[in-house]
Amino acid sequence: MGKKTQQLLAALAVGSWTSQALAAGGGGVTFISYYGMFLNALGVHDHHLMEDLKPLVGAAVTLLITVVLGLMYRSQALGTQGDQGPSSKFGLRSIVEMIAEFVHDLGTNAIGPDKARPYLPVLFGVFFFILISNLTGLVPGFTPATESINTNLVLGLFIFLVFNWAGIKEHGFFGYLRTYAGPVLWMMPFLFAIEIIGMMARPLSLSLRLYGNIFGDHLVLSVFTGLTKLVFPSFLLFFGLLVACLQSFVFTLLSSIYISLATSHDH
Repeated sequence: MGKKTQQLLAALAVGSWTSQALAAGGGGVTFISYYGMFLNALGVHDHHLMEDLKPLVGAAVTLLITVVLGLMYRSQALGTQGDQGPSSKFGLRSIVEMIAEFVHDLGTNAIGPDKARPYLPVLFGVFFFILISNLTGLVPGFTPATESINTNLVLGLFIFLVFNWAGIKEHGFFGYLRTYAGPVLWMMPFLFAIEIIGMMARPLSLSLRLYGNIFGDHLVLSVFTGLTKLVFPSFLLFFGLLVACLQSFVFTLLSSIYISLATSHDH
């Protein structure tokens, strides 16, 4: 067993023991929160205010990690001396390029190769932000920003603005509104009302789906940590990794579909 593997297992063990040591009185499991410790050091002692600010700190940490990884990737890509081909070595560059290719194929297949290009940076950014945020939640003491409904609502509203802007850009303002009215004149008011309600529900469904899965994953981990103390919660981290990747994929896929529907002329 390599040294890095031993260090990882030791960190998982310490995280599990720390969670038990900090369990409050009656038996619930409370994971140590480094975000809470950071806010406490800044002078925030009110519990409710601290809970409201934790997702904001988590989002800032996720953004910082994303920027640092982006700069590292840029440095590695520029250091290839004009070689723009895929990296043959497994590392940061190959991982980023693999994910970028996956998101590129996802976006172009859903939106279309001719229309997808302007929206690929949005899809890349959303996928990487959600993925990195979810992965930080696998480290004991770091609560992912996506475990907060407020963060997810912001992401959902951002996609809401993007696909509506895409539809207006493609059809014009009144032309875009007409796509929600349907072809039958006497049914237009009814169809328009139904379509608008469905369109307004999209950011809410995106937010609740992401929130429910990430919150549920951490709840299961907390429950089994309280029951089994050490070994079994470590195996649940693999399940958490699958959830983190799958929810990033689902959010990005649905975002692509909403952009595709907004820009489509087949109404």
